[in-house]
Amino acid sequence: FINSLAQHNGRLFVVDNTASDNAGKITSFDTDQLEQIDQISNPRPPRYVAFPGDDKGYITNQRFDENFNAQPSTVSVVDLVDNSVTKQVDVGRSPQGMGVAGGKVFVANAADGTLSVLDADPDTVNTTLSLPDCASPKSVFVDDENEVAVVCQGGGEQASEVLFLSPIEETIKDRVELGAPIGSANATQSAYYSEGAEELYAISGVETFGGPPLGGTGEIFRVDTDTNVLDATLEVPQDDELVNLTAVGYDAVTQHLYVTRLPVDAAGGPLFSADGTALILDRSGDEVTRFETGNTPGHIAFLRDSQ
Repeated sequence: FINSLAQHNGRLFVVDNTASDNAGKITSFDTDQLEQIDQISNPRPPRYVAFPGDDKGYITNQRFDENFNAQPSTVSVVDLVDNSVTKQVDVGRSPQGMGVAGGKVFVANAADGTLSVLDADPDTVNTTLSLPDCASPKSVFVDDENEVAVVCQGGGEQASEVLFLSPIEETIKDRVELGAPIGSANATQSAYYSEGAEELYAISGVETFGGPPLGGTGEIFRVDTDTNVLDATLEVPQDDELVNLTAVGYDAVTQHLYVTRLPVDAAGGPLFSADGTALILDRSGDEVTRFETGNTPGHIAFLRDSQ
């Protein structure tokens, strides 16, 4: 199962945990011909990869007990020259997205509501930041103003929101409330940051599971990260043959918004065993066109020199 994609120095990194023992691998491809370059074996199920240096990668890993409860886990440190894991750094429960700023790596511990702040030189945890009223922090980005943007997915009585932190002071500078719970129907890409547009997109994609904490609305939230305000709330065009949202991305060159959806099964829920559909929307949320994807689309990335 592919969890995420990331680009770095002309390589596309594909993060998946399809190994028989539920460990994972990260496969890299060149971004010109999409030919495989190498593969990194990871000892635990991986989620996301970030790059604190040209030759160094960080991978967040999952760990669960026998009842599938999240346990304190690790970040793998990867040597990108010989493509091997060199170290494991202890972090919180269910580490997810990461953002790199000022020589630090901010790791979202979704099950703890905290950020582990790592020093990217010795690969050690400097501190753990509490995020008050931030339910399930998952996606982390660094915007054009060098603020660390953390997407709190919300749920239950807590609204979803985006926090903006100073990477130097390690304090919250701004909060933007979104409202409906944020999430991807297959627990993959629920938010996207566009450097070219200076905008963050988040999806409330888990419509069919209903009720707290997951009940989504099918909406897409657009946050202006220059002014730190909610710029728009878009509704995905209705389609009786499609349900839920699984991934989101924005192409700043064409000004098109991409979202992926799943086919409807006989009971009206999502069908995970068939090809999905990618919708291409304009900035108002109206459909421009669509195309078929592979089974259970989970992440959107644009292979272009600039966005």
